[in-house]
Amino acid sequence: MRTLLLTCLIFSTCVTSFAQSGASPLFTLLNSEETGITFRNDIEDTKEHNILIYSNYYGGGGVGIGDINSDGLLDIYFAGNLVGDRLYLNKGNLEFEDITQQAGIEDNGGWSSGVLFGDVNNDGHLDIYVTRELYDHQPELRRNKLYLNTFGKTGKIGFEEASAQYGVDNSERTRHATFLDYDKDGDLDLFLLNQPPNPGDYSSFYGTDLLQDKYSPRLLQNTEGKFTDVTEAAGLLKPGFANSVSASDLNGDGWTDIYVSNDFQAPDFIYFNNGDGTFSDKTQDVTRHISFYSMGVDAGDINNDGLLDVIVADMVAEDNYRLKANMSGMNPKAFWKVVDDGGHYQYMFNTLHLNTALPEDAKSNLQSADANGGYFRDVAQLAGVASTDWSWSTLFADLDNDGWKDLHITNGLLRDIRNSDASKKFAKYIESAISAYLAKNPNPEGISIWDIADVNEALSFTPSVPLMNYTYRNKGDRGSAPPTFEKVSEEWGLGQETFSSGSAYADLDHDGDLDLVINNVNDVAMVYRNNAQESLDHHYLRVYPVADDPAVTNLGVKIWAETEEGTQFFETTSVRGMYSTSEITTHIGLGNQTTVDMLRVRWPDGQEQVLRNVSADQTITVRHSEATDEPLASQSDQIQPLFTNITSQQSPAIQHTENDFDDFEKQVLLPHRMSDLGPGLATGDVNGDGLDDFYLGGASGQPGQLFLQQNDGAFSSTSSETWQADATSEDMSSTFFDADGDGDLDLYVVSGGNEFAPQSVEYQDRLYLNDGSAQFSKANSALPEMRNSGSKVYPEDIDQDGDLDLFVAGRHVPWAYPEPASSTLLINNGGTFTDATDLLCPDLKDIGMVNDAVWVDFSGDGRNDLVLVGEWMPVTLLQNDGDGFTDVTADYDLDQSTGWWFSVAAADIDGDGDQDLVVGNLGLNYKYQATEEEPFEVFYYDFDENGSKDVVLAYYNFGVQYPLRGRSCSSQQVPMIKDKFQSYELFAAADLVDVYEEGNLEESLNFQANTFASAYLENTGDGSFKFHVLPNEAQFSSANDILIADYNQDRHLDILLAGNLYGAEIETARNDAGVGTVLLGDGTGNFQPLTPAESGFFIPTDVKSMAIVEGTQGKQVLVGSNNDQLQIFRLGFQKIP
Repeated sequence: MRTLLLTCLIFSTCVTSFAQSGASPLFTLLNSEETGITFRNDIEDTKEHNILIYSNYYGGGGVGIGDINSDGLLDIYFAGNLVGDRLYLNKGNLEFEDITQQAGIEDNGGWSSGVLFGDVNNDGHLDIYVTRELYDHQPELRRNKLYLNTFGKTGKIGFEEASAQYGVDNSERTRHATFLDYDKDGDLDLFLLNQPPNPGDYSSFYGTDLLQDKYSPRLLQNTEGKFTDVTEAAGLLKPGFANSVSASDLNGDGWTDIYVSNDFQAPDFIYFNNGDGTFSDKTQDVTRHISFYSMGVDAGDINNDGLLDVIVADMVAEDNYRLKANMSGMNPKAFWKVVDDGGHYQYMFNTLHLNTALPEDAKSNLQSADANGGYFRDVAQLAGVASTDWSWSTLFADLDNDGWKDLHITNGLLRDIRNSDASKKFAKYIESAISAYLAKNPNPEGISIWDIADVNEALSFTPSVPLMNYTYRNKGDRGSAPPTFEKVSEEWGLGQETFSSGSAYADLDHDGDLDLVINNVNDVAMVYRNNAQESLDHHYLRVYPVADDPAVTNLGVKIWAETEEGTQFFETTSVRGMYSTSEITTHIGLGNQTTVDMLRVRWPDGQEQVLRNVSADQTITVRHSEATDEPLASQSDQIQPLFTNITSQQSPAIQHTENDFDDFEKQVLLPHRMSDLGPGLATGDVNGDGLDDFYLGGASGQPGQLFLQQNDGAFSSTSSETWQADATSEDMSSTFFDADGDGDLDLYVVSGGNEFAPQSVEYQDRLYLNDGSAQFSKANSALPEMRNSGSKVYPEDIDQDGDLDLFVAGRHVPWAYPEPASSTLLINNGGTFTDATDLLCPDLKDIGMVNDAVWVDFSGDGRNDLVLVGEWMPVTLLQNDGDGFTDVTADYDLDQSTGWWFSVAAADIDGDGDQDLVVGNLGLNYKYQATEEEPFEVFYYDFDENGSKDVVLAYYNFGVQYPLRGRSCSSQQVPMIKDKFQSYELFAAADLVDVYEEGNLEESLNFQANTFASAYLENTGDGSFKFHVLPNEAQFSSANDILIADYNQDRHLDILLAGNLYGAEIETARNDAGVGTVLLGDGTGNFQPLTPAESGFFIPTDVKSMAIVEGTQGKQVLVGSNNDQLQIFRLGFQKIP
């Protein structure tokens, strides 16, 4: 899976608490003497076969669990790499017998990787399929094995190898495979995860074209016991570096889909089953980013909303040392090449794809009309499962029987082959060995590098560090939000440090909880007994499906279990995790519930059965013969969403086009781009016809656009050379207001961005005067010189003289992040504006990187005060005393509310007569995390004394503060780092002070963020605000704009927010899980989030602004997104405050 010394594409060389209760751990590791299982998957590097030739040499093998002799006890099959496979018969009480030889399991020296169980010939007994790979020049050793179970014929345990007979003896390096009935004909088809060669640097395949069709995964259709390759006809002929697969109904349309996790630059494949024998790859349509080194995959409903979510493991370390010692730096050109080549946005983190049900109008481009779900948002950072080091197998399973699926991830690699220092030492050793040999043998012939150098001595430079597997308890957050997870590996007794690979779960001892079996490299396989039924007062129900009809299989059976606590959802599938197969029985943890009120079973052919009042703590068998053609369970009512997307009615489409500018050339260590933060929207009736019009800002090189509303509700663009003349400037925000007192709406446009040097003329704001008929002309002398990169503008009669003055927010100082910008108060003097900032509010000088503001009387004295929010700023309160503005942030206990605030809105949320605030932050689903105790910080200083200041971001890792970025990219900004820390390991061990020195840090410009949570700030009326974190659905991404209204007409104010931050530096997964969120208020400050299907509001783009317009079609919400099409939503019910 990994290539030693190969420059990778992205990173170049540049529950009940057992511990607290004192009870025994949830799991007990059983020793070999107890279980009889002695299997060891021992790996040894040799001259002929080693990690330098085969990059997947340390990948390990799988575990298969199934009942091979129909005695009700689950047996175990281990796949061996250099060692033979082993089959163990379950004798009861967690005691097993090695029956490999007597069962007819062969060892011809092949490299087994994956194992799966399934009844291939429909005789009622489980057969075993073993996948094989490696050995580039010995294809016979790579032939997959099909062991047909002969128990039904002989009455004795035995198997016959029949892969050639059935046409499944593929020799193209099959990592794993899965059975599935993709065509619903009642037999098991087979999908092979074929791989190209995985060459190390010393392989004959190194440097060759690996993404050829002949290496593509394969779909084999089962037709009367013979398998036929239908890959190309099914639309699946696409090569990749396939590691794992999940065959599940991901979009809920009743057909089995296929998720393939791909290593390296090949994107994951999300194949939706079209129901006609073909599949369509929808990865880029239904995800916004994916993992890069995608490893194990599993599907399960983690939040009990009835949709299958997907976990994909990657290989980024959780701790600072391993992260930096084994990850040398970033390669932006390679990252963007992957994107440009169609590889999607790939990041080296685990992805937890939360399945999302969509409104009907959003389905047409993504999936079939019958689909329920099938759009995926990565919430791994929010859930707390993004970083689990070099990971392999992933399993969703309710390990503590509390009713929520937990997560187990195996971990570890025999040698840290991406260790940056080891790579250098290795290269020096090889170079030295070659030089010494050539000095003695100047004309060598017929020798290999390993005749010259000793492979084990060469590899001795590479660390070998066993790691703990990761176990996460699902904390069971209710609602549609992703639950958060807590790491419980050691607490649950699963803290052994190993090199683990394949894993599987099953109730091996029939005690009502799930045991774990793990295949290790260079160690005995582990069997963990689950003690949940002894330790916890939790209940369970187990459901075993029997497909007693040749027209169906027991794969793809859907099960809903309804109790007083809610409904859990399951779907049977062939394989889970990596290389492995878990039990087919559906295990349902029930917590304290002793009865399942309704158990609903839907078979793949659509027939259903319902069992009511099923007692807990038993295993029941459900049979297809007991199902009925008519669904017995009532379907949910058709959702009537609050919003309808009517963008398709607008012709031509309205598009914002961002210009191409590389911010990181100016400041290498920027956390995100500063040049793509538009467009803004301004609305108003500019031609006096009673209909709202709007102005959409343009990026640099694209003029802004004025759209007039027509009588049919559509919008028509007006051509104007006025806008074209200022197209070089980047429009950040704008507002319509009567600047000159002539009774019509004029237009103020804020210039911003990061493309131009500080104080460039392109940053000058602009005022355009309206002649009353929507003809605008630029008022060149109406504004003072204002060559700042701004963000927003808001009118207000500041001096109470009857005309509208302006607050203009400064966003940042170009090319000097994070220097604070100054904001401005402009006083209107008959249409000419003067800068009164120094007189009225000197605190606005260098106040910060302001993103948004609102005029609101937060003090309740009848005068509108000013609230500002911004990056590295607290929610800042400037109180209006009639003569000017005073910063009273600390007086209102908000001085510690520093964050990356993007938006603010004001309204009386709780109906108590004063004005509350809703503030949009970065969100909690980002790599950067912050608390008051462990803030996220930035330091800005000339650390290397070269005349330019450097950006240093700092974070906390296990209580210690470190530089965020690694040695390679940090030294691009501060070259002295390479001299000071001459190895990656030294830099990895250094904390922030070690690297940058305390004196320099104290002299630095320093800001910190204490929270990244979007929030509702309750005005208590006694001179303070109470901070309430909004629900998790509001934390999926940055909240760039907020609209408050009574959307469901219940006389309580609701919140609509939207955002995303696509411009993140490439070592940080971009903020893209936001699709717009509606929070229904209850009038007391509590909010109920709606799913996109419920709200009708779905906007999976880089949203920067929203605005409400009124017209012939009622109220509509306009949504402006960076580099994307403007969207228009019609509101069903609303009251705008």
